[in-house]
Amino acid sequence: MKHSKSTLITSLLLAAAFVLAGCSEKLPEETSPSPATTTTTAATTEAPTEPSESETSLPPETEAPSETTLGPNSTAQVTEKAVQINGQLSVKGTDIVNQNGEPYQLRGMSTYGLNNLAIPFNDDFVTTMAEDWGCNVIRLAMYTWGETDSYMINPDKYFNDICNYVDLCIAHDIYVIVDWHILYDGDPNEHTAEAVDFFSRLSAIYSDCPNIIYEICNEPNGNRYNDESQPVDWECIKPYAKEVIAAIRENDPDNIIIVGTPNWSSDVDIVCDDPLEGENLMYTFHFYASSSKQEKRDRIQVAYDKGLPMFCTEWGCTGDTGGGKVDIEESQRWIDFMAERNISWCNWSIAGGSGETSNALKIRSQMLTPDQKMAGHWPDQFLSKSGYFVRSQILGQEYVAPDEA
Repeated sequence: MKHSKSTLITSLLLAAAFVLAGCSEKLPEETSPSPATTTTTAATTEAPTEPSESETSLPPETEAPSETTLGPNSTAQVTEKAVQINGQLSVKGTDIVNQNGEPYQLRGMSTYGLNNLAIPFNDDFVTTMAEDWGCNVIRLAMYTWGETDSYMINPDKYFNDICNYVDLCIAHDIYVIVDWHILYDGDPNEHTAEAVDFFSRLSAIYSDCPNIIYEICNEPNGNRYNDESQPVDWECIKPYAKEVIAAIRENDPDNIIIVGTPNWSSDVDIVCDDPLEGENLMYTFHFYASSSKQEKRDRIQVAYDKGLPMFCTEWGCTGDTGGGKVDIEESQRWIDFMAERNISWCNWSIAGGSGETSNALKIRSQMLTPDQKMAGHWPDQFLSKSGYFVRSQILGQEYVAPDEA
């Protein structure tokens, strides 16, 4: 999602209701994070604190609890186990294929930034996503840099959180994307050492696990941190990607790795003339339906025709700030476009505390108590217009607009 360098979300993270053993304990002591190194890096990087446009453009949802019974609450729609059936995924041509070599499309949700979740990522949450919404994948958006809270400021916490969340997805037999969510640090080379360290340790733990997918740089953007006269183009991203991929492949030779592309993961077609070497590599494009229309699909078609394997790890029904009009018609065109080409996707977003219209839940609404929000299986009335549409697309059901959305 496109924000300017002068924006940063500042909502508070609620305490997680599901706690597992810290993943740094799964590795020898010498492989644990180095807070001194990462904190020093963060301290030299200036990050702004103004609220984003999408946070300030919408009033909070403050309706009182309904006097009538809400419902129906969501219930299990999908009982098949995605990973048990499809096993180890790989890339063949432009397709993701399953263990039998059959094309397979992943459809799911991206969390809001893990440092700003309004609903804890607990067992009820994952059960709802996997069974009630039919997600066969969840993307974990871990912000790498932000002034108030991020991986660079608190690496121990977020490494452990990521492992705990991955373990929950494994327990529910779905795939999980671990997203190194650069945004305010627009040049991935700004924190290459930390990325290598993070993905080295993560891949050492999960190398034999077919559930995991690595996304190594969310949205490269802006100018190079060591040369502000030069843009963060593919020539800038590629050396970073090669180094991080090499670190992952030392431990994990098989699981898919997704690489961000220039201009907020928008210019995926530029990669076609100089792709990375290696197997099971994919490239991401992001779009927001109200801002990205046929011209962008035409560019993606160019990359597809040249055989570039792509995964849309983030898209929204709204404008590219995450706010504004929810464009159902254009979103449906995108859904159909990706389905016809077997392009996998994750929608932005679930469980965010902001007032973004791309948020799948009416998170600020008082129609549910905090405990009810955390318990999952939300009633239809708690879904936003975007969430109601996206849930139907994940489930493969025809979208019928609710009476109130």
